[in-house]
Amino acid sequence: MTLGKRKDHVYSCLRCGFCFDLPAEGNRRICPPYITHGFESYGARGKLVMARALLDGALELDASVAERLYACTECGACEAQCFKYLPLGAIYRAMKMDVVEQGFLPTPLGGVAEAIGTYGNPYGKSVEARHAWLPGNHRLGGKAKVLLFVGCTPSYLRRGIARSAYRVLEALGTDFSILDEEGCCGHPLLSMGLVSGARAAAQSTFEAVERAGAEVVVTPCPGCLRTFREEMPQLLNRVLPFETVHLAEYLASELEHHRVRFRRKSSVVTYHDPCNLGRGLGVYDAPRRAVTAVPSVRLIEMSRAGEASFCCGHGGFVRAVHLDVAKESAADRWAEAIDTKAECVLSACPACNTAFLEARAATGSQVEVLDIAEFLAGVV
Repeated sequence: MTLGKRKDHVYSCLRCGFCFDLPAEGNRRICPPYITHGFESYGARGKLVMARALLDGALELDASVAERLYACTECGACEAQCFKYLPLGAIYRAMKMDVVEQGFLPTPLGGVAEAIGTYGNPYGKSVEARHAWLPGNHRLGGKAKVLLFVGCTPSYLRRGIARSAYRVLEALGTDFSILDEEGCCGHPLLSMGLVSGARAAAQSTFEAVERAGAEVVVTPCPGCLRTFREEMPQLLNRVLPFETVHLAEYLASELEHHRVRFRRKSSVVTYHDPCNLGRGLGVYDAPRRAVTAVPSVRLIEMSRAGEASFCCGHGGFVRAVHLDVAKESAADRWAEAIDTKAECVLSACPACNTAFLEARAATGSQVEVLDIAEFLAGVV
């Protein structure tokens, strides 16, 4: 049992309930699946109770346990608030590994894993279509100091983000290349508990980047970035010989040294902190610096911002098995964004971008939804 390796952490839970509420926000609930379903077993404290029962032999791992585990959006809010600083994400992952081993992986996620194995992306799209968004092939498969690792979702579903990232890097005069053999980095597989598959994907990606000779890997996807920064070194048991940064980090840094003449854009915007980028990797300032570098832009924060940011509901491929969690969380966060009276809702994650586009469509709102890359590409 993989969970056994986390036994000391599981038994350290005080069941204080900090993982359910955010006291600074008037005890507002912070866990998306707990908010949607209302049962404690969907929240961190309940999952730790289940983990302890599994370790004690008082509970058998079955489809019901798996159903609750895979309702988690991996937003990290519970871990950020944990009074005992427990590695809750690592505990959940250990439980998922046991779920996989015992054959209880939810069927829709099995389909996602199969698509990654067959096509190199979680959407079952053809390998040939991956670069269909490219304006030309002169950067494809070349060697350059900077590598734009596009990611599966921008390559297939949110191609405006891919095109915008490309355009902004060119506006900065960056010499960059794109992998002609880019595939899934392995992040979705690791989220499911499929460690061996994630390791294989990470190894393939690592070898492709090495062949490209990149010194800096830039990506618009926080999930990909977290794989490169945290998960890939652990999976491959090695220090990566290249730097990895989010596109917003790269842009914020470059704008300090390069004069880019942005067109003036009189706009009031609000920014949503993606969970993987914010709580996961501690990147809060760079996206805001990149956006406010545009003349006449005014940034208004939502009531929950930074570490207290609420999840959009689309992390961990939750929508594949718990569409209700994804929709309700997105609606909650969208309402909070609308309350700022901003003209545009920005994020720095293709999954968050998808969540807000769907939430906007559901309400018939006219408020603009853009990724930071799209916002900046519109003023260069």
